[in-house]
Amino acid sequence: MPKLIEIIGPPGSGKTSISSELEKSKINDEQIFFHSSSSKNFEVNSNLSFFNKTLIKLKVILILVSFYLIFFKRLFFKKIYKRKFFFRSIIIFYRNLISVELLKKTLKNHQYLITEPGLIMHFLQDYFYTNEIITEKDIRIFDKFFLNTNNIIYLNCNSNLLNERLKLRERGLPQRMRDLSHDEISKTIDKSINVIKNYISLSSNFKSRMIKIDTTDDIDITKRKILSIISKN
Repeated sequence: MPKLIEIIGPPGSGKTSISSELEKSKINDEQIFFHSSSSKNFEVNSNLSFFNKTLIKLKVILILVSFYLIFFKRLFFKKIYKRKFFFRSIIIFYRNLISVELLKKTLKNHQYLITEPGLIMHFLQDYFYTNEIITEKDIRIFDKFFLNTNNIIYLNCNSNLLNERLKLRERGLPQRMRDLSHDEISKTIDKSINVIKNYISLSSNFKSRMIKIDTTDDIDITKRKILSIISKN
């Protein structure tokens, strides 16, 4: 089974960009990093049997059902956006978990599977758009039953730079931000930073290595920082 990396961070911190850049890294012409959201990685799973794929789908459905049964209160949070994103979020959650489980079955021990977005971000992101505060009890339950990664890479930089990056992002703002005002976007970014920091501070019993990376520098420097730290593992 590959080593697992989950990349977390507020909107605009470079999670997807870094994941894509890491995928390009090779050792002796062999791809080492695989991004769970990359469509090309679905080809890696083509040799799995129908039975194995079915078992994986059932496992993912069980994870999803368990997650929303335990953390059902989030379904009733008052969000700052008006559109409904629940079913879209479920589909993204499901597809990403399927990709992660399939790649776990096919990648080798010396390779790395980057989960982005991963379970931590799915757990936290509802709190970015509400005044609700995540509880220590919920964090402990999540860490005990759902947290499963070798490394957590926390990307962050100052909120002004996050705002600027989101404005310039080719694929546009995150879906939930697209109908928000400038002030609401800024508040959401600030809230996301606080939610992630709160999660990290209350997750005192991490089974995973936490790697904090300032992404103020350009993406090549950030990539080299991550590769340098990962290689020491």
